[in-house]
Amino acid sequence: MSRSEIAAVNRQFEEAARKGDLDRLASLYTPDAMALPPDGPLVKGRDAIKQMWGSLAQSMGLKDVRLDTLDLELAGDTGCEVGEATITHGGGTAVVKFVVVWKKTDGQWRLHRDIWNAKG
Repeated sequence: MSRSEIAAVNRQFEEAARKGDLDRLASLYTPDAMALPPDGPLVKGRDAIKQMWGSLAQSMGLKDVRLDTLDLELAGDTGCEVGEATITHGGGTAVVKFVVVWKKTDGQWRLHRDIWNAKG
């Protein structure tokens, strides 16, 4: 069941990114989440993550995101996902690799730690 729940959150993430719904995107993270974007500082908390995604979307001309899970390990209320994201933006398409640590809070799976970088 948890694998399908995490897949559903990934679909929500894709939709929120596609629509530019930064509030929805931020709500998919835990309140004390951290994001580690490439070549940037550590970003902590929903508000900062919302601002980060807004800046990234604007600077890239973000059009679409597709998340593909390559591996997912779950243990109780935590999980670790390894995957690839295909990002369509104003300059074309990029594929990045990512690791997300998931945490189940208030009955919902949320992104707790989020790191990504270019696929080599």
